[in-house]
Amino acid sequence: MASEKTPNLGLNQIDRTSPKTTYFDLEKYLDQNWRAVDDFAGDVNEGVNGIKKRLDTTERKTVTLEPGVQIVHAEKAAPFSLTGLSGRTLVNLLGRWGNLSSLRWVTPYQADIALDTLNKGTMPNSLKVTIKPGYTAGVGFYSNFKFLAGKYYVAIVKAKVGNATDAGISAPNALVESKVIVTDKTKFATAWFRLAPTSDIITNIDLVTQGTVGQYSNFEAARIYEISAAEYTALAMMTDDQIDNKYPYVDSVMPVRNPYAIRYGENLAPYSFYSWDATVGTPLIKDDRNVVVSSSNIMIASIYPLVPGQAYTVSAQSSGATGRIHVNMQNETAVIGNVTGSGIISYTFTVPAGTKGVVIRLLGTSTAEVTISDFMLNIGSIAKPFKQHEDSMLALQTDLYADPVTGANADTVFERNGQYYKSKRWHSMTLDGSLPWGYFDSAAGYKVVRIPATNGMVDSERITKWNGKLVQHVFPLSGPDQSHLSPESGVVGLSISSTDSGWGDNYTPTTDEIKAYFMGWKMYLAGQGDVSKPFNNEAVGKAWYPLDSIYDSNGAAATLYVTTLPTTAITSLSYVRYGNWSAYQLVYKLATSTAEPIISEGQLTFIEGDNQVEVGTGIVLREPADVFMETGTMFGNRMNINNASFSARLLRNRSIQPLTVYKDGVLDTRWTKGVGWITSAGTLSQLLNASDSDRVSAYSVTYFMVGLSPVVPFTGIYAANEKTLLLDLIDCVQQANLRLSVVENKKADKDSPSWITPTLLNGVTAEISSVDMWPQYLKMSDNLIKMHGAIKVPTSNATVTCFRLPEGYRPKILTVLTCAASDSVSADKTAVIAISSDGRVEVVGRGGYGWIRLDAVQFIAEV
Repeated sequence: MASEKTPNLGLNQIDRTSPKTTYFDLEKYLDQNWRAVDDFAGDVNEGVNGIKKRLDTTERKTVTLEPGVQIVHAEKAAPFSLTGLSGRTLVNLLGRWGNLSSLRWVTPYQADIALDTLNKGTMPNSLKVTIKPGYTAGVGFYSNFKFLAGKYYVAIVKAKVGNATDAGISAPNALVESKVIVTDKTKFATAWFRLAPTSDIITNIDLVTQGTVGQYSNFEAARIYEISAAEYTALAMMTDDQIDNKYPYVDSVMPVRNPYAIRYGENLAPYSFYSWDATVGTPLIKDDRNVVVSSSNIMIASIYPLVPGQAYTVSAQSSGATGRIHVNMQNETAVIGNVTGSGIISYTFTVPAGTKGVVIRLLGTSTAEVTISDFMLNIGSIAKPFKQHEDSMLALQTDLYADPVTGANADTVFERNGQYYKSKRWHSMTLDGSLPWGYFDSAAGYKVVRIPATNGMVDSERITKWNGKLVQHVFPLSGPDQSHLSPESGVVGLSISSTDSGWGDNYTPTTDEIKAYFMGWKMYLAGQGDVSKPFNNEAVGKAWYPLDSIYDSNGAAATLYVTTLPTTAITSLSYVRYGNWSAYQLVYKLATSTAEPIISEGQLTFIEGDNQVEVGTGIVLREPADVFMETGTMFGNRMNINNASFSARLLRNRSIQPLTVYKDGVLDTRWTKGVGWITSAGTLSQLLNASDSDRVSAYSVTYFMVGLSPVVPFTGIYAANEKTLLLDLIDCVQQANLRLSVVENKKADKDSPSWITPTLLNGVTAEISSVDMWPQYLKMSDNLIKMHGAIKVPTSNATVTCFRLPEGYRPKILTVLTCAASDSVSADKTAVIAISSDGRVEVVGRGGYGWIRLDAVQFIAEV
């Protein structure tokens, strides 16, 4: 019989039944066997070394998450640890003109201009420029723009040709380079030019369409940026789309605002069928995972962002042969594909270039009802088993600045013990009427005011006006709309034209009148019917008119004015404006950088394999939201959030995309996105069936706000083997326990508050005969402020400030209470106590009491 081999190592065994065994074959029975044993030992050793490496050494992979949507492959499921995030600042030298939201700021030439809300790209509207009879080009332009010698510029606009020949952006009398025009009639494309002037140039900025009479093009998102010499050179090697992405449109001055990185779930479909965008007919949603549809009852979802050119697979369980999944391009211009059948049905598609998502419909091919269950959308060409949608996110609520031209001295983010901090090198301020403004100087046609600015770097300030135009840095100030920062004096000086303020050359404004200007009010000579006339101490008096020229619902200029000094911002007025009122904004570089904690949410993690990750800006985290009930509307009886038709609190920012709704801090997936309603407050964010409503609970919303800002990469590391994962897990547990203990200690302090003894003012004395009589206050866990003790006020018939409450212990509005008191005749007296929003605790109107007891003082502190 043949020689046998051992079952595991395959060693040769001697065949003792053969005569040949008389002769011992050394090669076969020794050498070959030892080689086999050695090979086995090598394989074992290699495997053991691999295991030792995974268990005994640490290994991390570095990954850079670029702006936009991308596919990132991870070797292991692991958390992402942020190691690099820096600020960036874009300064649009056109201010807010480039959002083209008002015809008041655009001058037509050989053209008719109109705002177009139907034909637009990423902006709320576009500017339609139509060529007039007798011309072959039409223009909407920005006048008197100044290019400075020795600087480098790029000018960009998004344009879509209607029926004209081409469209673009130009600067007459300037020798622009690399000028790119647009001929695309299907979408908004990028037109641009660059310029490096050798002498100062004052010119118009033209949005030009060429063709014949009556032909038109549309424009949006116009911007001009000063850039570095290196960036200027790099423009020649960049595509139009790359230029548009690197220098996105911003209003005036914009930092990296509220950056985020989201790893979308392995299932990229919405959380549940309640979260789908729209329906046709009345499909029946049984629960999160099951919906009944037919040929006339259809579920619709717009799923984005997706990666162009990437393969994805949709799949679901169909209860009958008529179940159908239909995939369309996001703009609905073409069908990508569909699949019909029963059981598990799936279809693989590739996202076409030029689109960032798809529209998916679940329906039946007949009127017979069919249940579609466990809908799945995953990366790749193979359908995966159903998993509930689960995103992972790292979001930071902060602004990150840098030098707008060179990118130097950037704010940076770092992490310590689980808390994110910002290394702050720039400071920003809203210059409104709440600040301590002071008059400084004046000259013909303008006046100079000042505001304190601490820790500022000389002449590093950037100021934008209420209308978005940039204030020029000049020292010494020599005209209107100029500024300078003086660290020695600790102030920023700002010159304001008489045309803007209404302060005549012979008039010096008071502090409160300066504050009124920064709340949006222009002073003028009263009784003349002409708001352009400045006030110069005339006997007829003065009046105030809104700076932004309020309009009524018919678009006509409203005759709104006041003859008493305004003390509130014009945002409180119920009139329509072309744009939202925006106060002056100031940004300056700090002489000494500081570190400050950042509000953050989430922990970005990777799944093993392919991950779809989006990096962007503009996220707002868990903002409290008022919920209102609609009745008798086109939507039926539903609750909604952020509807301007109801007199309740709207979201603080215009919302372009609602993300999630939380009920009492817990994710609530039952809400659907409102569609088709766009108001001055943004889109109707969310809707909820009345049958599911709960108006008692507290709701909050995480959403993306209107207003683009520059996007920067997230750089970080993740664990690539088991020991690193274990060490990271231990570190995370330690950090979590540390932060939890801090929260518990704070809660214990809040639940067991201590009495605080104030410093008494203006001769007020305390009753100290016992501890219970000392004047003291405390804050309860529900923000209720309580007082006890007794005080004596020496002054009669006067309002006396007895002491001040610190921030966090003050009422939102003036609170007036009565307290028991005594005098020399009777103990049955009443004193009036007023607590102001600035913390003053006053005895009002009279004094001379014996003692005033504070035990009746209780109020809710402003949160």
